[in-house]
Amino acid sequence: MATIYESVTINLSAEELWAKVADVGRISDLLDVVQESSVSGDTRSVRLSDGGQLSETIIGIDEEHRRVAYTITDSPFPLEFHAGSMQVVDEGNGKSTFIWIADVKPDSMVDELELLYKSELDGLGERLGA
Repeated sequence: MATIYESVTINLSAEELWAKVADVGRISDLLDVVQESSVSGDTRSVRLSDGGQLSETIIGIDEEHRRVAYTITDSPFPLEFHAGSMQVVDEGNGKSTFIWIADVKPDSMVDELELLYKSELDGLGERLGA
């Protein structure tokens, strides 16, 4: 198993960014790669911009630590295992850091997913108008 860890600091308060991250059914508002998303119970359905479909289980939404934990249960990627989290850290002065972590198997998926995570985070501030 390998771990992917990516983060970006943007000019948006932690409260504002957390409101977007915690709204798990609207992940499409955060990530360009997500065309459409919805939630039913603890299951998030995601349609990717290339037409691929993901099914995810939302494990928990931790308001105190501003952290969402989820796992991909069905994917077009050849994943054996995926556990991910998105967390918001308050940096003060209207800034916050978005942290995206995933543990994945097989290790051969790390390079592809790491590029995707980096690409998504590079444009996050602009997408959110920050």
